[in-house]
Amino acid sequence: MIYFSMRMRKTLFILMFISGLLARQSIVYFYVIPFDNIKEDPTVEWIASGLSDMIGNRFKSEPGLLMQNKKDLEIIMNDRSLMLKQPISSRNLLLLGKYYRQLEKINVSLQLIDLATWDQVETKDVAAEYSDITKMKKEIGDNIQSMIAPYLPKGKNQITAVFPKFIEPKPAKRRHPVSVKSEMVTNNLQDEFKKLEESMDVLLGLKEDENLKPKKDITLFDSGGEWTMDFSANRLVEENPELAPNTEMLKDVLNTLIDNPYDVIMKKPNFIYHKDDDSYITVQFHVTYSLKDEIIKEMLNALPYTGLEQNGSLTIFYFSKESFNLSDDITNRITSGNHRSVPVIRFYNKQGTPIVVVADTPEEQWHSRKSERVLYLPENQFSPMIEFTVGGWSLQVAMETVNIHAKYEFILPMSDVENLSNVSLKFINEDELKKFLDPIL
Repeated sequence: MIYFSMRMRKTLFILMFISGLLARQSIVYFYVIPFDNIKEDPTVEWIASGLSDMIGNRFKSEPGLLMQNKKDLEIIMNDRSLMLKQPISSRNLLLLGKYYRQLEKINVSLQLIDLATWDQVETKDVAAEYSDITKMKKEIGDNIQSMIAPYLPKGKNQITAVFPKFIEPKPAKRRHPVSVKSEMVTNNLQDEFKKLEESMDVLLGLKEDENLKPKKDITLFDSGGEWTMDFSANRLVEENPELAPNTEMLKDVLNTLIDNPYDVIMKKPNFIYHKDDDSYITVQFHVTYSLKDEIIKEMLNALPYTGLEQNGSLTIFYFSKESFNLSDDITNRITSGNHRSVPVIRFYNKQGTPIVVVADTPEEQWHSRKSERVLYLPENQFSPMIEFTVGGWSLQVAMETVNIHAKYEFILPMSDVENLSNVSLKFINEDELKKFLDPIL
């Protein structure tokens, strides 16, 4: 009876454990961080945390929804494998809010992000009266409710399980004592033969006795009460093979950030005729510079970063050297500044000859340069949108997610304008700018 009772308890425990697993409902993990005061207006700075607190209070009791703060967001972004431990079909949604004051109106932009893919799932814009804070909070809360409602679990979990009937445990197979003894003798003989072979190799000089070799990189305590360690100064520090996959991903991302991080949109030039002199025309050329959209998404999804900081349009990633085998060629390229490049624009005539060259660089030596071959225009409208910082144990990557709208303007004779046929823009490494421009200028 005692044995039967123990079996029943064990069975009931297993049934209760499985039932508990099946009862886990999917959850919406809802991450809300302080809103972004995009105009940095100090008179409405309180709204940044005020709205996030209001949202937390309103939705903290929502069934199937678990409120998460900025610290929770950093944890899940630093270790995305935690999502795999969540109940099946759970969602991780991030609410990004921006606002600014326009006279007596507060304009709020809401953006819902799926953290699993970093895709935008919905956006809403709300304009509320600054004088009626209660109404403003209600309007924003109602809009957020409509945004997250489609992702909340509906109804109860209807999954049921069919458990098999209790099966008596099968008796363990017993081996004959002679069989067990025979196997032990065989194993012992194999070990002795192996030791004998190693001894013969040492005697014949084919192998060095491991016991006589000095112990390298091992702390030993001798009979004289002294701690010692033998080491080789010529031995190089080996890379950790476990970090190889992370290192390769980091190299690929850094190469993209260094070699080709920007998107460029060029608009057809505008030609402005001079009323007082029709022999010359002013040419306006508009260019928009921005970071490639997939860069931040790739950083978030692929790399194990230790910290993430969002400040308006500035996103900063922190990486620990303990997670990567950072090679000297990458760190030297970053610390030396050899990754910096500037846009150079060339306008060509129908004969394929450049007649206008625009070098958008902050270096003063290029602003004093002259040319008799082409119309040379030094500018300083473009600014790098990526900055690297390498410390003793960390790597920091800061990215500015803004659009730079540059307008390049110059005057040409009518004959040259009529002969224009092509324009090109190329990013040139700052160290190679002289080599690139000298043949043209």
